[in-house]
Amino acid sequence: MNKMKRYFKNTLNYLKGMRISTIYKLVGIVLFFAILFWIYSVWKQNNNFKEKTQNEVVLSGTIINKGEDYIIIEDLAKNKYLISIDATENYPIGSDVEANIKNVIEQGSKDNPTIVSSDKINVINEKKENKNADADVLTFFKETENDLKDPNLQEEVKVRFISIVDFLFYNGTITGYTFNDVTSKTKLQILKIALSIDSKIESYLPGYKETITSTTGKIYTGLKIKIIENYLNTTTKICNYDKNLCETAKEDFQEMKKTFSITWNYIKDLIINATENLKEWYEIYSGKTS
Repeated sequence: MNKMKRYFKNTLNYLKGMRISTIYKLVGIVLFFAILFWIYSVWKQNNNFKEKTQNEVVLSGTIINKGEDYIIIEDLAKNKYLISIDATENYPIGSDVEANIKNVIEQGSKDNPTIVSSDKINVINEKKENKNADADVLTFFKETENDLKDPNLQEEVKVRFISIVDFLFYNGTITGYTFNDVTSKTKLQILKIALSIDSKIESYLPGYKETITSTTGKIYTGLKIKIIENYLNTTTKICNYDKNLCETAKEDFQEMKKTFSITWNYIKDLIINATENLKEWYEIYSGKTS
């Protein structure tokens, strides 16, 4: 106890003997190191924030296609990305979105979109008018096919037939939608119906295709081969990223071969202008599954 008192007394005497300037120096040194520590803490906090921000990639683009559980986004550089979504979510084609990308699942190529995962998708500009595009366009095609049989609706069918061809090949619209506004699934369905309409229209409206070709300057004859080519190209793209729809498209084409007398020799006439698709087209024609 006496030692502690003696130590405290000696320390107090030492401080009393110090000059004021020396005390100021010690206080300054303490403050200097305190400021350095504060600067370091702030820098570390900001650096951690920057690293976190850099690791969070936000993809901005437009929805150009969708399936039952995915959407395909195209950015300004024309790069395409496939993102899985909940089947109950409805993102209209043509909507602008931003997606927080967690990781890349599979790198894409020229024909295949890059598959990525996302924990949040924000719709920046929803194209609400496209929400019913699939249903409206499909209904138009089905009604046109049915109305072919009714002599009282032939004039309306003539107008509808022109709309269908313009829609498929001349960037025309049907009920306000373009071909690119509908999903791949609907594209395949309406191409199949269009092939049926083309095969029947000559029976119900003889010479009509030749007449409108000569009066409009657009080609409305020889549609069968163009529709088949469109179906094969659409299926080829689908098979790169949607296995289920790919198998359905191949199965449907087996039925189409029989109904519309499509032979492999008939298809080979198209391959002159599409040699790179020979293998894919044959797999579709033969119904070969992966």
